[in-house]
Amino acid sequence: MGAEAAPTIKTMTKHNKILLVLALVLVCVTAFMYYHPGIFPMSGFSGPEGYVVSPANARLTGDSWRYIQGGHALLHGEPLEDIHRSYLGYCLLYGIAGRGIVFLHLAFAIAALAALYNIGLRIGGQICALLAAALFALNPEFAAWHCAIMTESIYTSCVCINAFLALWAMEKGHAWRMPMVFAWILLTAFIRPTGWIQVPAILLLWCFALVPRLQWKVLCALAIVIGYVLYSIMFAEGGIQQQSPTIKLYSGEVVWCEDLWRVKMPEADFSKNGLLDGLLYGLRHPIASGWLVIKRLGVMFLRIRPSYSIAHNLFLLAYHLPIALLGLAGIVLKRRLPQAWAIATMLAAHAFVVALTFNDNDGRFTLYFTPLLAIAACATLVHCYERFICRPRPQSEN
Repeated sequence: MGAEAAPTIKTMTKHNKILLVLALVLVCVTAFMYYHPGIFPMSGFSGPEGYVVSPANARLTGDSWRYIQGGHALLHGEPLEDIHRSYLGYCLLYGIAGRGIVFLHLAFAIAALAALYNIGLRIGGQICALLAAALFALNPEFAAWHCAIMTESIYTSCVCINAFLALWAMEKGHAWRMPMVFAWILLTAFIRPTGWIQVPAILLLWCFALVPRLQWKVLCALAIVIGYVLYSIMFAEGGIQQQSPTIKLYSGEVVWCEDLWRVKMPEADFSKNGLLDGLLYGLRHPIASGWLVIKRLGVMFLRIRPSYSIAHNLFLLAYHLPIALLGLAGIVLKRRLPQAWAIATMLAAHAFVVALTFNDNDGRFTLYFTPLLAIAACATLVHCYERFICRPRPQSEN
């Protein structure tokens, strides 16, 4: 048992039967959730009145209409609104896929399944890979989002795929893969505004893994972080800035448009709402701002919501809390492996976005990194099994 020796795409063929079974399970769970939408309730549809039937045979929820409008505008050469430009990648995919959008979601999800399985093989062996992939395939929450006209399904899948590709590009003697992988990651960043956080995350992963000396690693990392922050402040109209982080900071918002868990913040001038204004406010009020960040991250990992039923919240706690605790332990246990660094950077990047903005009231922001964190959680379970249960017994003396 234990981590397998760096399987490449070619050597993955021996695992094809397992992946095929898992893919069929994923499709079956998605089909079940498609025909039983009441199992996982979503927020109400906010499109035009009387618009009841989905044009894509998919579930409609709060933000679905923006993607339908954007896709229609792109197909017919009509001008895009600002909100459509922020989700340009998904609007384009919806415009192309149309009624087949659920099948497109499933195609990305199956690719993500293979990526998760591959990373699991490298970090903890076949049992780890099987458990992590099964947690993704069997989870009805992921399946529900596969059925909806929303960015969550494809974006979550892309986070998994991008982590695998970043590791694939890091393999010794294959530096030529990096520009190609980086170009793909840039394309996937257009799916949703916060997708741009993947760019510095992957660059930091490559920096710490490949730059030879510690001082050069630090300088390179500082350059990446400073460059991204300056770009966000000076030029970016989308990304994190799309979520009004400074206004959310002033109002002490933990969950979007909900007073629950809201933090009472010191008085602020709401007319000063730039990223730099928010940074200066946080420096002036570090205790209140720090407590707000802690509450946002705590709610992000716990995943429960007061509007959900008791059964729904119990399921979320039973699924997400062990993954969070075991996943963080797994990152520490496997800290010498690049796979652990890939998981850690994607986790930190998306946690950073939530720390600066808010948790959505349906908890979907937690899903972006959960499949990767589940790999580290499964690696912890395999490690504990090998260490404490499957230890070789001492031979008795004759």
